[in-house]
Amino acid sequence: MNTVDSTRRKEAMHALNPFAPGAGRQPKELVGREQELEIMDRIIARTKAGYSDRGLVYSGLRGVGKTVLLLRMKDMAASQGLITVRMEATGNETHDYELLFDGISKAILRERRGTLRQKMLDSLKHVNEVSFELGVIKTSIGFGNEDKGISSDSLRLEMMVEELCRELKKEGSGLFLFIDEFQVMSSDLMGTIIGLQHSMGQEDLPFYVIAAGLPNLPGVLTKSRSYAERLFQYKRIGRLPEDETRECFEKTISKINVRFDDDALNRLIELSKGYPYFIQAYGSAAFDESESSPIPLSAVIKGEPIAQASLDSGLYESRWQRARPLEREYMRAMASLEKACAARRRSRNDWDVRLRMSYGSEKASSIPGWHMRQNVGSWHSPFPAWVISFAEPHRRRNRPMTTEHRENRSLRTTGTYYTTTSWHDAGDMKRTRSLVMSAGAFVVV
Repeated sequence: MNTVDSTRRKEAMHALNPFAPGAGRQPKELVGREQELEIMDRIIARTKAGYSDRGLVYSGLRGVGKTVLLLRMKDMAASQGLITVRMEATGNETHDYELLFDGISKAILRERRGTLRQKMLDSLKHVNEVSFELGVIKTSIGFGNEDKGISSDSLRLEMMVEELCRELKKEGSGLFLFIDEFQVMSSDLMGTIIGLQHSMGQEDLPFYVIAAGLPNLPGVLTKSRSYAERLFQYKRIGRLPEDETRECFEKTISKINVRFDDDALNRLIELSKGYPYFIQAYGSAAFDESESSPIPLSAVIKGEPIAQASLDSGLYESRWQRARPLEREYMRAMASLEKACAARRRSRNDWDVRLRMSYGSEKASSIPGWHMRQNVGSWHSPFPAWVISFAEPHRRRNRPMTTEHRENRSLRTTGTYYTTTSWHDAGDMKRTRSLVMSAGAFVVV
């Protein structure tokens, strides 16, 4: 009978697990992002007062909470009666345009103020009619289908945003476009959206791009439009410091009158290293392995392999599976350079030789790194093209990442997560060092 009661208590406790591991799932407590939320509050207040502002761009490694932050900001804007559109860029221009147009249409239909909704629907109808007429004209004078599609979509989006923003400004409202994975968007569509942020700002119209992506996003935007560096507030999102990590664990479970004992909490802080995705994964696993409060260290230890398996399948393995054979070899070569990367003051030629020894001279020269980063989404280049980094924290761990690794020792990605200092000229040494400390394992190619 005691065993039955214990099982029931455990099941009842597990049903209340407050941790939410998973991509973009909203945590119970959003700790350490108060400054970012204050910036959004200010933009909302200025919009309602009839003032315009710059857009926002957040960049960081995978698993630091960028998507969660975007969703929270979207909720903030929507709760104030502003028009919000959210999309995740796919890299397919046609599909991304469809997502935008569909998102704008749904946002208009969600508007509760009947008069404003009808005005926006009238504007939308006008834009669609003009877009259709343009297509007919272009076809009649002999433009090809491909040119017609791209140009018409771009013009339609520009007209749609301008018409809507003019109506919204009269009502003290605005149009907010939230874009996740912005770095993979096609250059033409990205340029159109950046151009819209620029032109709407010049017209003092309330249009805002709030975007998130990998650490290379600011450079991608500037490459698309050189003036992009002046259109946005750029913020780097990283891992939480130890005190905020502790606060996040404590606040998450305090609302259900559960707590961790000191040893368990210290171990969770050590395991998660401040990465929000890891906080949720390790916290959830430890909670599920516990039977009472306070949650002991033994529950954390039992939950570790479960959390690690969850990270492998949710953060690492999918991108490994998407990678082509040569791209997998490239990643294995990156991961094999632990000792070389830990050394300091390596010249570019020295790095090049080491990678070619690990990967093969012809292969190292034949694979364009940028194409691979776009394809796999597993690394990025925060510096010149010859410096690249894994895009996920803890990508290098001394254990296999996939079933394929477990079956074939030669495929294992070995080594542990580490930081190093690498620079390409003495003037950038200090800036590089501070960034590398949060970016992971670097190699030069």
